[in-house]
Amino acid sequence: MKPQYEPITTRHHLGYLIEEAGEVLAAAGKTLRWGLDSTNPDVPLSKRETNEDWLRREIADLKGAIDRMLLHLDGERGEVER
Repeated sequence: MKPQYEPITTRHHLGYLIEEAGEVLAAAGKTLRWGLDSTNPDVPLSKRETNEDWLRREIADLKGAIDRMLLHLDGERGEVER
């Protein structure tokens, strides 16, 4: 993530977390509908990926957003139970 887009406030962290969760939902929905091996025919061949690859990428992004949120909460309120 570019430094200028790094979330700072609790509101920013929550927005980032919600955005990434939505992207996982979109990827999971397309995968459920079309399958893991399907690709988006509207994307140029050089940028095309399978639904599985897209889903994995979005899950990784969500994990990063979760980690950032937890670190932010730790800094705001002390250690968070996990």
